[in-house]
Amino acid sequence: MTITQLRYIVALDQFKSFAKAAEHCLVAQPTLSLQVQKVEQELGFELFDRKKNPVITTKLGKAVVDQAKNTLKEADKLFEIAGQWKDEPAGSISIGIIPTVSNYLIPSIYLSLQKEFSKVNFRISELPTLTILEKLESEEIDLGILATPLKIPNIVEHPLYYEPFVVYYPKDAKEKSSSVSMKHIEKYPLLVLGEEHCFRHQSLKICNRNSLAKIESGSVETLKRMVDMGIGVTLLPKLAVGKSSERVVPFQSPEPAREISLVYKKGFYKSKILKKLTSLILDAIPKEYHSKEKYKIIGVSLNQD
Repeated sequence: MTITQLRYIVALDQFKSFAKAAEHCLVAQPTLSLQVQKVEQELGFELFDRKKNPVITTKLGKAVVDQAKNTLKEADKLFEIAGQWKDEPAGSISIGIIPTVSNYLIPSIYLSLQKEFSKVNFRISELPTLTILEKLESEEIDLGILATPLKIPNIVEHPLYYEPFVVYYPKDAKEKSSSVSMKHIEKYPLLVLGEEHCFRHQSLKICNRNSLAKIESGSVETLKRMVDMGIGVTLLPKLAVGKSSERVVPFQSPEPAREISLVYKKGFYKSKILKKLTSLILDAIPKEYHSKEKYKIIGVSLNQD
């Protein structure tokens, strides 16, 4: 029984599908199926009920999968120790990142990730906040990059930078200035992201609006296009805006901002990867956003997220 085989059975237990498990493990489906079958032959019993759709892990199989997870965790620790001796991170790591951060951060750091972590098998998924937290708790992912503070027991928050909110106006807006307050935008319909996005609830909190917005969307780009049509205004994360425009206006001081952090479950041991990843992200973020001194941090409401 090999480490690779253990990874295959853990993936199959997670995804309940040979095709999805194979895709996750970056192998052909017949390869994964054959290796799972070899483990079952070696143990002398079936780990999965293939007659069911989705695939169901048997009672004995569940016990094996649980032990396999522990074994893989210990194996990853060995890779971490080896990386310390070589001064080079090794092993594997899975990261969940919220969409309103991934759209600008991942393109900024991806090539550097490949270069700096050549021995690390990275997997990055774009997920909403609650899904990231659930997967951290179940240890399906190792790290999350999302808005904080969360103040959740068993979850460690490692703040990275602070990103101000800005207002995006329609083209024909008559009342714009170098900075805005609530009175400047309260007469406009507010367009926000959908219910699963923490950015939505932070936007409503900033604008002191409890009612539903005129339009909700799952995409920042869709919101911008709707504003372009003159339907209303929206709030955007500053770093997602790109080039400055007279239609993008900051708030008056102290500017509302969100705290972006790396989060992980207590007991996380891949310290070398964490340290290098933190450095890599901060190198991609302008230094003016590294400190929270001039900002008013808007918290995250998980009961609404």
